[in-house]
Amino acid sequence: MNRMDIDILGISEMKCTGNGHFRSANNTMMYSGHKTHRKNDVGMIITNQVPKLTIGYKVVNNGIINERLKAHPVNMTYIQVYAPTTSVETADIADFYGSLHSAFNETPKKEVVIFMGDWNSKIGRGDEPGMVGRYGL
Repeated sequence: MNRMDIDILGISEMKCTGNGHFRSANNTMMYSGHKTHRKNDVGMIITNQVPKLTIGYKVVNNGIINERLKAHPVNMTYIQVYAPTTSVETADIADFYGSLHSAFNETPKKEVVIFMGDWNSKIGRGDEPGMVGRYGL
């Protein structure tokens, strides 16, 4: 984060249990995980400059977390996701997108919303310069 001058970093596929936050020397980590097993969780790392601007963060579930920041001219909300793969039950996928829709609807209407994360989508095969992975088309 320091080398690339990144202040807010979303993380998918964390390996933590429960949810909460902690502070290190340079960063603050917020995370959301399952209660008992370490898989398919999300988190956000922010530099210690950003908490001064933090309005708050909300754990929606183990796959969705958001953070609201004071900004000018309007506040911003970052929503970090780790979407389920197509191998899970259709009802679980519907629950995830229902929770995401609710999280978005709870965001004040005048705020800038930035969605980030791993959407687990594959829309084509083949390499394209500047894209990540073989499924970037």
